[in-house]
Amino acid sequence: MKIGVYSNPQKDRDGEVRKLLLAACAARGIEAEQFSPQNYYDFAVSIGGDGTILRVARECAATGVPILGINLGTVGFLTEVEPSEIERAVDKLSARDYILERRALIDATVREKHFHALNDVVVMRSGGGRMISMEVRVADELIDRFSCDGYIACTPTGSTAYSLSAGGSVIGPNTPVIALTPVNPHTLRTRPIVVGSFENITLTLKNAGTDGGAAVYVDGERVETIAPGSTVTVTGWDKSAMFVRFGKKSFYSRLLGKLNSWSAGD
Repeated sequence: MKIGVYSNPQKDRDGEVRKLLLAACAARGIEAEQFSPQNYYDFAVSIGGDGTILRVARECAATGVPILGINLGTVGFLTEVEPSEIERAVDKLSARDYILERRALIDATVREKHFHALNDVVVMRSGGGRMISMEVRVADELIDRFSCDGYIACTPTGSTAYSLSAGGSVIGPNTPVIALTPVNPHTLRTRPIVVGSFENITLTLKNAGTDGGAAVYVDGERVETIAPGSTVTVTGWDKSAMFVRFGKKSFYSRLLGKLNSWSAGD
């Protein structure tokens, strides 16, 4: 068995969690090395939070490598174990005592460049000042035109991220849909909408704020700047990220536990 380890140095600052993982693998005769997208692995292990997982999910989805997340983040919807559970987790991997959970990604096209997102694709005004004006179409049918701070197209996985904060619905991970959520729309009629996962969605920037442009973010990373008249196309991708899960804890019980632990009142 060969494992690729991706550790976030901002989370595992002294490298102690990485050392614990490498020691557990060595003690069981498992080969482990620094994760590289060019290499094949039986598993990829991400040490950090959900943001860390987003950095490796695209490469792992392309090659079909399952991901195990060790949580050093704040919420950790996508992670599976805590650092104290590393030895047990490695034992379960070695014994093939796990299940795989499939999470869909989406494809975004900006100026003929393709980007893949596990969470979301966001068009957002570049700076302060005025709102941007957007036109949204699905299968070339007009959905709406409005002014807003931004617009989110997200996967079911991303429905518990930025979209949730913007008023979007939580969507079960096995639901084949893309959720469309406006950010602070300047209208009373505009609401989030959910469409089929392989619908062709076009987000067109009609007018921009005071700096004349808007930014496109893929899983929180700024990838392009666009000018009025530019279009971002979003649709489903035919590959999925696979996550290692131990036991049968459901998405909904995990969601309730994570949101309650994150809440200031609990």
